[in-house]
Amino acid sequence: VRVRGPEGCLSLPGIEAGTPRFDRAVVEGTTRDGAPVRVTGTGFFARCLQHESDHLDGGLFTDRLTGLRLRRTLRAARRAPWSKPGAP
Repeated sequence: VRVRGPEGCLSLPGIEAGTPRFDRAVVEGTTRDGAPVRVTGTGFFARCLQHESDHLDGGLFTDRLTGLRLRRTLRAARRAPWSKPGAP
C-alpha cells in the first residue's frame, strides 16, 4: 500500500512535499563484519528506511514527486536562500 505523507530532507533544508511511499519496507544488508541483517518497518519508520535507501542510490525525495508537487518543490529550492550564489 502506498501512502502520501510529508517528507523533507537535510539536503534541501526547509522544503517539504507530500511524497508517496510504501507503508511497509524491508531493507537487507550486512553489518561491518559481514553478517546479514534485515530491518522491517511500517508507517513513518518505513518512510525513513525508503528515504535513506534512496540516498544510497544517489536519490532525493524529489525524485519521487511528479506534476504540480514536483514543480512547486523545485521552485521553492530555486528560491531558497541557500541556493543563491555565494550562500554558505
